[in-house]
Amino acid sequence: MINAALQFLVSQLNQYLRRKFSAQENVAIVSKMMDNDGRESESATNKLVMFLANVEKDSMTQASTKPEFDGFRNIIHSKPIFLNLHIVLAANFKASHYEESLKYLSRAVGFFQDHSVFDRTSFPELNSGLEKLIVDVENLNLQEMCNLWSLVGCKYVPSVMYKVRTVALGSGYSYYRPYVVHVPEEASIGAY
Repeated sequence: MINAALQFLVSQLNQYLRRKFSAQENVAIVSKMMDNDGRESESATNKLVMFLANVEKDSMTQASTKPEFDGFRNIIHSKPIFLNLHIVLAANFKASHYEESLKYLSRAVGFFQDHSVFDRTSFPELNSGLEKLIVDVENLNLQEMCNLWSLVGCKYVPSVMYKVRTVALGSGYSYYRPYVVHVPEEASIGAY
């Protein structure tokens, strides 16, 4: 579901950017900035790159599950886990396209400011395993930004970090628990 959330956000952003800039190809992608061997990812050049920086459990959102009886046994549905995804949207353009990178990044920030909540009512194409996506800008101070880019393993490019809240995972799973009836030993079954 994490991949589905990021792909959905990039898809919506690309639709918006294609309309605004009359572009033929997608500008935003989901990708790592660097390959595992330390080289810059070629597919991420001259693109707005969305990548996952961190995942945390949303401790504010709680979901309860009640057993359902299907006539033979109790069905206990697993509780969904709600996650916060910290994502980075980076304008990874070559130096000759620096001004263009700032235009794309500015439009992307504007898009997520105008469209900060994604649910199935407004966006029916949202993956069925996702309840709702809420996109908020995360403020990073200079030290935190420096630490982030050190972890990513590349030089800083203009970027913004978002927290994507309420990604639900696991709500589609269930397991059976036998329905047990305890009858006291002294009770007579079938007798009135």
